[in-house]
Amino acid sequence: MGLPNGVHHLAICTKDIKRQIEFFTDVVGMELVALYWMHGVDNTFHGFLRMSNSSSIAFVQHPEVARIEPVKGVSHAGHTTGHVAPGVMQHVALNVDSYADLLAIRDRVRSRGVWIMGPIDHGFCKSIYLAAPEGIMLEFSTSEGKGIDAEAWIDPEVVALAGINAAELERYKHPAAFESQGGKIAQPAPDPSKPLMDFPPDARVWTLSDEQVLRTMSETTPPVTSKTRAA
Repeated sequence: MGLPNGVHHLAICTKDIKRQIEFFTDVVGMELVALYWMHGVDNTFHGFLRMSNSSSIAFVQHPEVARIEPVKGVSHAGHTTGHVAPGVMQHVALNVDSYADLLAIRDRVRSRGVWIMGPIDHGFCKSIYLAAPEGIMLEFSTSEGKGIDAEAWIDPEVVALAGINAAELERYKHPAAFESQGGKIAQPAPDPSKPLMDFPPDARVWTLSDEQVLRTMSETTPPVTSKTRAA
């Protein structure tokens, strides 16, 4: 109960949201489904490109982003096997259902004059690779509906090198079951020894109740309503 079952959206900063929209609609074939002022953030665009009804690639544009210099090997990898700073996306792999779909994506990309490599067979998936604007390393993969066999694909040598003991490995492979309390578990005090957001900078956020967060931070009205459409 309550397990994540996919990526709802992956948000990536950009200094040119139009260029990203052009690439992901024309080259990749995704549909633009949202483009609006990001809720609660000054002077910031938010755009969503649809993969399915429950999964999107999102882009975030603020004027300050253009003043942050990208550095290969820090902010972006430059290659799908390259290094980046800890916590930074190294590459993103998007799923397609079948090998035929993988070849169809490759055809579409090549028809737009964009270089793309593969397929490469990784055993549990087949993949093709390319670069998207602003150094995004992009992969398309298919496992053709088959799950990964953990007994075949968890290497004991790498487990040991990662500092994982037998008990930990068992726990990672079979996380403890958890029964939801219907949202009744109290918010813990912020603990600097655990991951914490820096945003928003207003210290009052740490003292807001869940109800106050919902009431004061929510914005559900779309930028184009039936009334404005009719006008």
